[in-house]
Amino acid sequence: MRAIARMVSLVARWLLRREWMKLRAELTRVYRSHVNAAGCHPTALAQQLLISGEDHRFFRHGGIDPIAICRATWRGIVLGRPEGASTIEMQLVRVVSGRFERSLRRKLREMALATLVTRAIPKEALPAVYLRIGYFGWRMNGFENACRRLELSLVGLTPAQTARLVARLKYPQPHATGSERWNQINTRAQHLLRLHSLHKCSRAYAGLAIQEKYETV
Repeated sequence: MRAIARMVSLVARWLLRREWMKLRAELTRVYRSHVNAAGCHPTALAQQLLISGEDHRFFRHGGIDPIAICRATWRGIVLGRPEGASTIEMQLVRVVSGRFERSLRRKLREMALATLVTRAIPKEALPAVYLRIGYFGWRMNGFENACRRLELSLVGLTPAQTARLVARLKYPQPHATGSERWNQINTRAQHLLRLHSLHKCSRAYAGLAIQEKYETV
């Protein structure tokens, strides 16, 4: 999988040179802000749940996941069931660049740039960086703001509370939250915890060991 990403990255550096230079500068700024932040950093469990729910082959690919792309293509075309194949790198590119339009061109561009992300941010730091700037809902831009908005303290944050926070990345909480959205958040949180129990004995989180230096709880 990494060999494919390397080939794509070579093409991306040539075809998307100007876009990459702009994105790299912004990624570098975001990473420095994350490292130097005075507040608490996203917890290790939150990073693990993110990997389980969004990108469980995170440490095995180089920004794009060919397996997920093939599966999503098959289910979308043959079964008629659209499915995402975004990696954490791709989601980070989307948030930092502010490009959310639904088009094949945007998706291909996002995939290409995702293979270059680790040139600006270390792979092991990407889950924490994404959590720090991700959108969790109304007035909840970033993990720390979400905790503040929901009146949660990172010290003593329970697994269930953490899972519900991470679930909001898939189902952002609107200003007026109805029962359907609450059910989506709670169901997603339970699913994340089940995935975590399956992945914690594998090597899905192996690369996060270095993240201990960021942990503050």
